[in-house]
Amino acid sequence: MLPKDVLAELAKHPCGTFLDLLDFNDSSLGCCDITGESPVWEMHPDTDELFVVPAGALSFTVLNNDGGREHHSVNSGSVFVVPKGLWHKPAARAGEKFLYLTPGQTLHSDAEAPR
Repeated sequence: MLPKDVLAELAKHPCGTFLDLLDFNDSSLGCCDITGESPVWEMHPDTDELFVVPAGALSFTVLNNDGGREHHSVNSGSVFVVPKGLWHKPAARAGEKFLYLTPGQTLHSDAEAPR
């Protein structure tokens, strides 16, 4: 039961590092600051993923079930949910910070368009 200083944790690591801060009800609560587009896709086969953008703005590319790509802008103070089973990755202009809550398994791919 120790508080975590999210900004201090982010400052210890290079920009773009996804940090698992703590476990929460069998889920992983983490944070990241990112510049540019994430080089890796991720997908959660058994659960949705929640993102919180306290300041700044993010964009998400999501590979939908029809084989297309969706682009979503998530502005400061917003939350965003990626449904289970969809490959996705975030992007940001410069050093944008966000929190994520990820229950369940995470798969990663560096393919151009994983399916």
